[in-house]
Amino acid sequence: MKLIIIDDEPIYHFIMRKMIDVYVPSAPTVQYLQEGGKALQFLAENKNNAEELPDIILLDIHMPLMSGWQFLEIFKNIRGTLSKPVWVYVVSSSIDPVDIHRSKEYNFVHDYIIKPITKNKLQDILK
Repeated sequence: MKLIIIDDEPIYHFIMRKMIDVYVPSAPTVQYLQEGGKALQFLAENKNNAEELPDIILLDIHMPLMSGWQFLEIFKNIRGTLSKPVWVYVVSSSIDPVDIHRSKEYNFVHDYIIKPITKNKLQDILK
């Protein structure tokens, strides 16, 4: 399994590294990115290489350079060109019902998870 985590907070990357190491015995290959533009570039460069593409993206929505919403709008248009399906989980500290509802407008967003992600939720996602 391959996973991309897109979040602008280095501490979140650190926490996720530790959680994956401790709680996920068959640890996935994880790519940590601080902004969505780099993830979109990676996806475009590897769109025909299913082995390189992630199975899952964990996406923060409130980021300075490119918001998660901007990422989702672009991803919506390129996901059909990818050589395998990629599921997105929005992982945010926002408890705003508007954000939660808005995430459901994207049929490829599997779930909206409020930070901090729990051990059980992480294990459910990665099994």
